[in-house]
Amino acid sequence: MQTYITKYIHPLRHQSLLIMLLSAFMLQSCLLFAQTPSYPVKNVNGIECIVYKVQPAEGFYRISKNFNTTEAEIRAVNPQITDGLKAGMEIYIPVQQKTKTEKNYIEHLVEKKQTIFRIRKMYNITEEELIEMNPHLKQNSLRTGEILKIPLPKKEKTTEDAKKEEIKPSTTQHNNQSVKNETTEHKQDKKVITDNIRLKKPDNLNIAFLLPFMLDQKQDASDKRFIEFYTGALIAIKQAKENGINFDIHTFDAEKSDLKIMEILQDSNLAKMDLIVGPAFSNQISVIGDFARMHKVKTLIPFSSKIIDIETNPYLYQFNPGQDTELKKLKEIIQYEGNKTNFIFAELSHISPNDDSFVLSRSLKQLMQSENLSFKTIYLNPDSLHHIRQALNPLKENIVFFNTSRINNLSIYLSELKRLSASVNLKIYEPFSWRNSKLEKPRSFYLSVFKNEYPESAYEQYANEFSSLFDWTPSSELPRYDLLGYDLMHYFIREVLTIKNSPAESYPIREGIQSNLKFEKAATTGGYINRLINHYE
Repeated sequence: MQTYITKYIHPLRHQSLLIMLLSAFMLQSCLLFAQTPSYPVKNVNGIECIVYKVQPAEGFYRISKNFNTTEAEIRAVNPQITDGLKAGMEIYIPVQQKTKTEKNYIEHLVEKKQTIFRIRKMYNITEEELIEMNPHLKQNSLRTGEILKIPLPKKEKTTEDAKKEEIKPSTTQHNNQSVKNETTEHKQDKKVITDNIRLKKPDNLNIAFLLPFMLDQKQDASDKRFIEFYTGALIAIKQAKENGINFDIHTFDAEKSDLKIMEILQDSNLAKMDLIVGPAFSNQISVIGDFARMHKVKTLIPFSSKIIDIETNPYLYQFNPGQDTELKKLKEIIQYEGNKTNFIFAELSHISPNDDSFVLSRSLKQLMQSENLSFKTIYLNPDSLHHIRQALNPLKENIVFFNTSRINNLSIYLSELKRLSASVNLKIYEPFSWRNSKLEKPRSFYLSVFKNEYPESAYEQYANEFSSLFDWTPSSELPRYDLLGYDLMHYFIREVLTIKNSPAESYPIREGIQSNLKFEKAATTGGYINRLINHYE
């Protein structure tokens, strides 16, 4: 097994999270790769160089750091460059010749409040083994931020094990300085447990994660979510492995651009995957969709609810149901309420036609007109708040829909509705994105693919597994991205990857910790969408 952990991670919190994450799983028969795209090689005046195309906003400094070289060395093999670099320019970068040394250890970054005892428990080693690799610990205490060497476990090989041992050599050139840990992995026959997997298990599953870890760029607060998603998915993989399935896991930092996805897809291993998970951003999806169709690789899009090709590409899987499913569920609610409810559409002027709530509001009105259901439309203005009261019916329940998802534009109207709700039976429909808003608002209902409460036993088992592997806790903000990764990977291993042919209509319904899942055909020739959505008051 080979593991590459990119060093260019900042701030420190992201570095420690990823290193701990990879370290926890590198002994669990997972094959983990950081992104290592290959480049054409050319000899320039006796110096072996790669041919590299300069990306937007890149200069000598960033390129030299990414390729572990210097500006002077790059200029020496590119005498034609007299000024700065420009995007699209092809340049030569000298290859750093490094002697390969096999290591018998991995590296661990010490986090705040970690102790020798805690680290020993994480890696199941003795204090003597830890001190032998880190002799300075005899006299000095642990320091936050220092790197410790963690000895790899020693395995006794039988003759049969030696025959089965497989060494996977690296065939790519590494453009980032990395911490490299090479070891071999025994592929031992295990008794197959069939309680949790309904069909015959494959010998090996190849899964690639293309997620925006942003390892060599400045992170924002949202980037940790994708590390947590990845963590939950790996826990599901670990559990499946304990049930007899072997995995090769390939992990790429997809960043946020379509150019980065194109670069990653040059890796020949990706065409051999059983499943690709990602990317996260809508501008990258069409590129990965074309690749999935060409190579017939199942591809799970975990976050986006707008996949243009979902109705024509049979290899795409969309978790976020999208507006069609939302509209169908609201139709059921409206038909049930019927004429016993006073429906009100409260609209702001100058709303973008691309606003999700603008599109939803327009579709709902068309639906109600076709069903001969009455509704009122009021136009919101700060100087005419009395129009809201006039539209309410004191003898019925009142349901209010807004034509914008931008809750901050509605604060004055939500406050007025909250005041009126003391004397009139009313509630609003709110997009799921409003759930964490601190603005004052009246009673509401919403639709979500996420549960309000977790099944106690399943969640407790997951939480215990998480705490036994990691010395950090996932974000408590809902939805939990680690649980999303866990539920999706558990479902796909059980229901999608263990069957030979995709079903004509739908996969089975399965209960997850945070989400119940059922993937149905989006269209006859298309992919699959998770259609399970919950109604909450």
